[in-house]
Amino acid sequence: MLKNQKRLKHLNSFLDSTLTKIYLRVTVSVALLFSISSALTNQKGEFDSRYLWVVRNSLTTKLDIDNMIEFATLNRFNNILVQVRGRGDAYYKSNLVSKSILIKDKDFDPLAYIIPKAKEKGIRVHAWVNTYLLWSSRRMPVQKNHVLKTNPDWIDQNSKKKINISTEMKKFNGGKNGIEGFYLAPNHPKVNSYLLTIFNDLIHNYDLDGLHLDYVRFHDSDYGQNPSSVSYFQKKTGISDFPSFDISQSSQWSDYRRKAVTELVRETKNLIQSVKPSITLTAAVKPNLYQARERFFQEWDVWLAAGYLDKAIVMNYTKDLKEFAANIDIMYDNLPSKYRKKIVMGIATYNQSPKNVVDKIKYTRVTRFNSVSFFSYTVMYKDPSYFKPIKNILYPRDE
Repeated sequence: MLKNQKRLKHLNSFLDSTLTKIYLRVTVSVALLFSISSALTNQKGEFDSRYLWVVRNSLTTKLDIDNMIEFATLNRFNNILVQVRGRGDAYYKSNLVSKSILIKDKDFDPLAYIIPKAKEKGIRVHAWVNTYLLWSSRRMPVQKNHVLKTNPDWIDQNSKKKINISTEMKKFNGGKNGIEGFYLAPNHPKVNSYLLTIFNDLIHNYDLDGLHLDYVRFHDSDYGQNPSSVSYFQKKTGISDFPSFDISQSSQWSDYRRKAVTELVRETKNLIQSVKPSITLTAAVKPNLYQARERFFQEWDVWLAAGYLDKAIVMNYTKDLKEFAANIDIMYDNLPSKYRKKIVMGIATYNQSPKNVVDKIKYTRVTRFNSVSFFSYTVMYKDPSYFKPIKNILYPRDE
């Protein structure tokens, strides 16, 4: 009952008549509904930070980048997350990683082109890097030095059997069966060091405002069974009977995997502090704190509390407003307000109408989160009219 009242306190400040009818099914008195609604009706305000996710396909030419920056400027975004590492490749100049084959002009450096253009408009540039997710195609990468080819022993797996890369590739169907692709094994003793080398390259060579870690988690709860990872676990714990060891029931095994991901975040923060402390470290995280921790071994509440992460960009991408609200309830239950201020509420545009996005913006504002992100620019590029109603509610002072 108390939890329902808390959710209604958040919801009824903005719900229109249609949404109100939905939530009236929750057992709270009509008098309370009206009193809460009337108290919060006029609560408005502009979000301090507005983030726009820009997928790598929009970064392959100067014209595409110019159009993106123009959109971000006209719609008053002050942060852009530009995907410069997608599938183990680079949308920047690197001696460590091969450039993406989508960039036809091999002399073109998208990141170097973006940074001064965006900064001139007052937009902060965050290099968005996919960390553990390495490849998701039914074909092998073209680049000879791609890690999938050079270090296939670093690939994670969800069984003890030796995997065949070519056979596993045939299972890909765009993630519809829950298989997102090949992940690097977070608990492999060499993987995190490799990733930190890549981050160091970016931090040293580009005038970045931020580094953004995506897919900084395990593929799913049954992963982590890379042979080298298992061997390392055995040496550390003294457990020699891993083949018969019930890993699904082992808190020790879960803690080991959780620690591996946390170590990458912590060491990335340490790297930034030693090289360029002005850079902000953010990460894309699962919206349900419990699921993030227990299923994907992504303890992002700990990252915030320990100072490993400056901001968590929460992928609250559900179409269902009730589920969106439930994820926020969990954050309220588990995070003190000083850490909630470090949360960027992520809202999807790829799977819902502008009206549904507007409802979630209103809910985010009422629940007092001061930052918001939209995934992704691609939707707005394909349909220029999509963002208009969103902009109208995003900037209430323009009304």
